[in-house]
Amino acid sequence: MLRLKLVAAVVLLTLCTSIAWSQWSATPGAVTEQNEFGLVDYSQRVITATGIGAVPANAPNVGAARANAIRAAKMDALRNLVEAVKAVRVSSETTVNNSMVENDVIRTKVDAMVRGAQQVGEVKYLSDASVELTMAVPMSGIMDVVLPVAAPAVPPTSGEVIAPGTESTQVGATPAVAPEVAGQPITGLIIDTRGLAVKPSMSPRILSQDGTVLYGPGKYPRDFAVTQGVVGYHKDIEAAKRDARVAGNPLTVKGTGTTGTLGTDVMIATNDAQLAAGYTGFSEAISNCRVMFILD
Repeated sequence: MLRLKLVAAVVLLTLCTSIAWSQWSATPGAVTEQNEFGLVDYSQRVITATGIGAVPANAPNVGAARANAIRAAKMDALRNLVEAVKAVRVSSETTVNNSMVENDVIRTKVDAMVRGAQQVGEVKYLSDASVELTMAVPMSGIMDVVLPVAAPAVPPTSGEVIAPGTESTQVGATPAVAPEVAGQPITGLIIDTRGLAVKPSMSPRILSQDGTVLYGPGKYPRDFAVTQGVVGYHKDIEAAKRDARVAGNPLTVKGTGTTGTLGTDVMIATNDAQLAAGYTGFSEAISNCRVMFILD
């Protein structure tokens, strides 16, 4: 009976959490991945995890019962959040977990970032007298720790370089290198990867099929990429064109395949890469991370 009274009192006395992103929720068209421990939103660049804590029967008063249950739920959420963060893909070859295993400094910094996570929304009270809450950590903080520096380009898989103007036809891709408004500088780059099973990551690259890195570490300021994200992710190409990241006169290019162990890097036809690079505004768009990937 005392336990039930404590639970009822906690429900009445608990106020919703008020933090900068308490209203966070996945938006339509967002690219998200739900794993065993939490949710990774690659579009809004937020990682969340939920924890559950029991209301102790022997708490001396309502305030203590509330605090203990919320504390237990928070610790459970943080444990889950660490595991959810580990699953995030950093690049086409590594995950956050790989980076933590290989480098003690990275592991310590990532753990510290997760400990600084914030609560999202209200505490929920479940039918079994336990409480549930969700904690979130921004991907930018994790990126600042694990984002790679410039790396050398991947060499071509073949010594043959396909002549400009022929590659798109040879690989079966539909030539699709066109800005919204012809004759005007482009404001961003949209890579349509639908049908290619591309996986989202913190630091994807764009390569032409002759092995040239069109976009990747070294093509943009690292600190800018940390705050803005290397690329944006969306499932709706029309909505993506209106996104502030590329809005105005974005250039759309069709991807032709993926590369890398984890399948996060996108290949485009060499001819299409050359055409894209020739547009006014291309260099500025690349250097300002005005790049968007469209995924299934």
